[in-house]
Amino acid sequence: MIDWCKLSHSILENMGSGLIIISEERTIVYANKKACELLKKQKEDLIGRNARSTLFALFSEGSSCSYEALVQEGKVCEFDALLNRGDGETFFAHIFATLIRHEGRAYVLVNFYDITPQKELEKRLYQAAITDPLTGLYNRRFADEMLEQEKLAYKRYQTPFCILLIDLDNFKIINDVYGHDVGDKVLVAVANVLKRNVRESDIVARWGGEEFLILLRRIELEDAIKVAEKIRNAICQLKVPPVEGITASIGVSCYSGEGDVYNLVRKADLALYQAKAQGKNCVILF
Repeated sequence: MIDWCKLSHSILENMGSGLIIISEERTIVYANKKACELLKKQKEDLIGRNARSTLFALFSEGSSCSYEALVQEGKVCEFDALLNRGDGETFFAHIFATLIRHEGRAYVLVNFYDITPQKELEKRLYQAAITDPLTGLYNRRFADEMLEQEKLAYKRYQTPFCILLIDLDNFKIINDVYGHDVGDKVLVAVANVLKRNVRESDIVARWGGEEFLILLRRIELEDAIKVAEKIRNAICQLKVPPVEGITASIGVSCYSGEGDVYNLVRKADLALYQAKAQGKNCVILF
């Protein structure tokens, strides 16, 4: 005859996912073998401990999956969360939290498994989607999104921002004379110069070809022009043998609260066109 109690216990202990059971008193009353393995804790380090302070702070009051909501509404929660291991490391887990009742008492079953590899893959795919493969800068698509977000921030908080549109002078000649491999080295070198001469909060993107766009956040016009001049001078000092005399023209425009971001880019482009017309290697404000 089958001993259903032993079989049930064996099934729970050998599940491929972690299982923790929390009582009405908010204490952990059961943790299976996989839960201990994932959390890198012994059973005695979990059983009898407060679930909230020990592990599941995500069940705190006011959260979308609070213990109170689970018990009172009988809802089922499914979500991803970053959990702590006993060794101080963290991992991403996919979690199911379900209410059950047994002999008049409520228990919350927390079933979870490690999804860190999937999260890391998602991160790599996202980075690839927003990054220019040659220079490692953000791409135009991402820059467009950031410009829209910055416009919304301006509308709400009136935080000023400006953009620099940078175009390398005579880049076609560099490609024609030295070849595209050297041209690519010049683009990478310029990209590094741009990153070194702005703040971490600023966005540097390859806009297309030999053209770059920089979103300068929380900055006034006067300081934006100073940054543009600093970048122009830094590019002038750049050495990428056998190329000599690398220069760039820069158009500057600042958002005034009127029009969309495409109009802002258009203004910077017009300023850049004027910089080219005035002999190149200069900064022009729209």
